[in-house]
Amino acid sequence: MISYSIIIPHKNSSTTIIRLLDSIPENINYEIIIIDDNSELHHKKFLSSIVRNQEFKLIFSNESIGAGAARNIGLSNATGKWLLFADSDDYYSKDIDTLLTNYKDSHADIIYFGCDSIDEKGNKSYRHERYMSLVNDYINESEKEDALRYFSTPPWSKMIRKEFLSQHNILFDQVLASNDIMFSLKSAYHAKNISANTNILYIITLTKGSIIHTINKEYFTSKFLTALKANKFLRSIKKHRYQQSILYFLAMSYRYGLDYMFFIIVQLIKNRSNIFIGIDKIFNIKEVMRQRENKEYTKK
Repeated sequence: MISYSIIIPHKNSSTTIIRLLDSIPENINYEIIIIDDNSELHHKKFLSSIVRNQEFKLIFSNESIGAGAARNIGLSNATGKWLLFADSDDYYSKDIDTLLTNYKDSHADIIYFGCDSIDEKGNKSYRHERYMSLVNDYINESEKEDALRYFSTPPWSKMIRKEFLSQHNILFDQVLASNDIMFSLKSAYHAKNISANTNILYIITLTKGSIIHTINKEYFTSKFLTALKANKFLRSIKKHRYQQSILYFLAMSYRYGLDYMFFIIVQLIKNRSNIFIGIDKIFNIKEVMRQRENKEYTKK
């Protein structure tokens, strides 16, 4: 039986995906599933030329479906006991095989690992800091388990038991941006047991023009509506304190005109949103904007 299925959505990233593939052990314990989201022809040709000495599934979509739908296709094709998710511009640490093997027989539903980050020049970056802190805090203080569960929303740097996801029918949202938020929150809620390890499993690359750094009305709206949906879910499971701050969306909505600002306000009222969540971030607004809208990497 295959131990680990690694699911990789791909969109015009053939120049970086080879680094990711090179970081994955090439043996029978690993299954690699790449779902191409209607890339340009030369990227598709490159993917088709890849040869791996292991279970390797390459699935092409003839229409643009988005990362959420691509990941769901990966889920339906995975055969491993454990699932891992990777973005095509990131990669795994040299310790991947040792780390995963140590938890192969774990009774946990989710194992959280440490992560690191670099920029496109290979310099140390900041993208990992929040998630690394969550893992460290849980290891040092077990009462911070819920913070790790509900604040660690990206799907990467985790091992997730496939049987557990199938049992609860947990899938990614098929939306333009933030497709992983509800997937991670629902996984965290339904997981009977979790475990964590501070050793680095995954390295994030701060990439110009990636979805997280794309700023336009459509992406902004997708992120906003997902934040509202996430907060509603967290309230429904009595985890109010882990709700996301929506102040950023309220403050930045002016960019798209008065009608759009009115739309945002109406949605906040309809969803009974607490606009004071995260109010303390106002005192560290530069850092908030650096993470939300790093001008060096954003694409409009």
